[in-house]
Amino acid sequence: MPSVLCSLMLRIRFLSCLLLSSCVAGLATPIAGHAEPSHPASGLASSSAVLEKVLLVSRHGIRSPTKPLATLEKKTGRTWSGWPVPPGELTDHGRANLALMGQFLQSWYAPLLPQGSTPCASATAVFVWADSADTRTRQSGNILSHALTQGCTSTAQSLPAGQHDPLFNALAAGQAHLDPQRVMPPLTRAFQQDAAPDSPEAQAASALQAVFAPNGCQQRKGPCFSAPTILSWKKGLPHAEGGLNLSASTAENLLLEYEQGLPSTVFGSSSTATDSTAARTRQLLPAALPAHALQSDRLRRLPALAVPRGHVLAETLLAALAGQPVSLPDGSGLPASARLILFAGHDTTLDMLATLFGLDWSFPDQPDRTAPDTTLAFELWRLPDGQKDVRFRVFHQSLEQLRQAQPLSPQAGQGAPLLLHSRFCPNSAQAACTPDDLTLSVNKLKEQDL
Repeated sequence: MPSVLCSLMLRIRFLSCLLLSSCVAGLATPIAGHAEPSHPASGLASSSAVLEKVLLVSRHGIRSPTKPLATLEKKTGRTWSGWPVPPGELTDHGRANLALMGQFLQSWYAPLLPQGSTPCASATAVFVWADSADTRTRQSGNILSHALTQGCTSTAQSLPAGQHDPLFNALAAGQAHLDPQRVMPPLTRAFQQDAAPDSPEAQAASALQAVFAPNGCQQRKGPCFSAPTILSWKKGLPHAEGGLNLSASTAENLLLEYEQGLPSTVFGSSSTATDSTAARTRQLLPAALPAHALQSDRLRRLPALAVPRGHVLAETLLAALAGQPVSLPDGSGLPASARLILFAGHDTTLDMLATLFGLDWSFPDQPDRTAPDTTLAFELWRLPDGQKDVRFRVFHQSLEQLRQAQPLSPQAGQGAPLLLHSRFCPNSAQAACTPDDLTLSVNKLKEQDL
C-alpha cells in the first residue's frame, strides 16, 4: 500500500500527519463538528467545488444486549426488561430505524449518483461491504444496500458468515498482533488518571449507583460503579474489569433499552414503557453515557490499540480516496464505478477511525457519539484549481428519532450531518497533504505500532 500511495500524483488535502500523529500524540484534545446546510443539495456544492466520491462507515442498527439478561442481573442486581431477539441481534425496530438512516443518506448524496432513464441506473455507483463476523452487521449491510440503491440491490458483499474481516478488526483476523509490553504501560497510565469528583465520568458512576444500588459499594457483593479498574491480559488482548467497565456497559444497555422503547429497568416494573418512566430514563442517559465515552477513550481509542486494529481499513479508505485499485478481503476489487461506498461495521469501527483520522464529535440530542446507525463520511471534493480536498461528516439520529422511528430531516439538529475537522489539520483552508505525506505516515505507523 505505501509504495502505491508514493507513486500517486494526486494532491489530497486535509489529512496531514494522519496516522503518524495518532501514534505519538495520544488522545489530544479533539475538535468537534458543527452543523451543516439545511438542504441536501446545498451540502454538495461549496465554492464551485465538486463532490466526486463518498466513503461511508456506519454502525449497525439497534440490537439487544450482547450478554444474556441473567448476566446483566448478576452484575447490576436488577431484573432487566426482556428483548424480542437473542443477545446481540438486530430488532425489527432497529431495522426500521436503519432503513430511515439509509434513505436519508441516499437523499443527501443523490446528486452524486448518475441519473438515467432506467429505475436502477444509479445502483452500479453504490457499493456496500459488511462485516461478516456478526449477523447484525451483515443484516445492516443488506438494509443499507437496499436503501442506498432504492430497492435495486438488497444484499451487501462480505466474507463468509462468521469469518473475521481485517477491515473491521485486523487483530481478530490475525493481520496484526499486540505486544503487552507496549500496550499495557499506556493503558495502565490511562486508567490511573482518576476522574475528579465533579467530572462527568464520576457523576455518571454516582447517577448509576443511585438508581441501581445506593449502598452497593458498602455491600460485599453489591454492584459498585466506582470500584477501581483491574487490568489483565487474556488471549492476546487487554481486559478491564471494575466500576468504569460496569458503568459503561450499563449505560449503553440502558440507552439501547430506551431507544428500543422497552419498559424502564430502573424506573418502572410495568409491562409497558410509560411516559413518566421514559422521561426519567431520558434524564438519566446524558448523565450516564460519559462513562461509556471514557471507557471507549481508554480502550477503543487508545492509539496503541486503535492503530493495529484499524490500519487495514484506514489504508483501504486512503487508497479509495486516491482513486487507486482497492482489493477487498475476499480477493475481489472495489468496483471502478462505485461513487457511494459504505462499510457496515460497529461502534468500535467508528472509534478506531476517530483515532486514526484525528476526529471527535458530540451531539446535543444524542448522548452516545457512536449510537446505533451513526455514520461517518469521507468525502472527496475536486476544487476549481483541480486539487483534491477530503472532508469529514458524521450523520446521526437523536434519542427520540430512534425511539419513535422518526424520519431524519435535513434541518440542523434533526439529521443534518456535522462537518468535522481533524485535529491533525485544524485549518483545512490552508493545510495541504501530499501523497508523500501520507506515505510517510503509513510507514511510520507500521514501524511504531505493528
